[in-house]
Amino acid sequence: MSGGFFVLYLLTMLKKIIISAALLTSFSAALIANPAKADSVFDDNKAQSSLTDLSAATNSLDVLTKTMNDTVSAVSKVEKTQSAAKEVQSRADKLVSTAKKYLGVPYVWGGTTPAGFDCSGFTSYVYREVLGKEIGRTTWDQIASGKKVGLDQAKVGDLIIFYGGDHVGIYLGNGQVIHAPQPGESVKISSVTDMSADFALEY
Repeated sequence: MSGGFFVLYLLTMLKKIIISAALLTSFSAALIANPAKADSVFDDNKAQSSLTDLSAATNSLDVLTKTMNDTVSAVSKVEKTQSAAKEVQSRADKLVSTAKKYLGVPYVWGGTTPAGFDCSGFTSYVYREVLGKEIGRTTWDQIASGKKVGLDQAKVGDLIIFYGGDHVGIYLGNGQVIHAPQPGESVKISSVTDMSADFALEY
């Protein structure tokens, strides 16, 4: 049970207790005032006044209950938003940690396995391993399947496209990207500003 719904449950129980207590108080007051007229208790002015007070209290509790219902709905929305944010963060963390496992893997043109990667072979392999998602074999396929966003909107785990589409890497945050650079090099971490970056891709 979430915190918001637990509060609503407690409020409902409190309402029942208050109404029960008010009814008992009303009957007790009426009986004390008219001990010989128990069958006409509701004719007594004090009893009527007590019932009026009870009605006002009930109305106030109804308003409070509605307010709490609205609050619970708002809390539920916040909880869902927080849950979605945690899921996004978890996905990003997995993409980064998986990509870093392949630091030092040699660049191989057309390579798509840990025996050797080219740039798009590396990004497609990591996305497939972490998310079970096919984003396309080549950089151009990946551009076609992703959503373009500005570099200033790039999030950890997004792809960064360089040199007009000739190169791609995975964004690590803090201006860094992990990528399979070129023949003679291995998967490594570089600054985004070391290359000509065009835009980011999110999936």
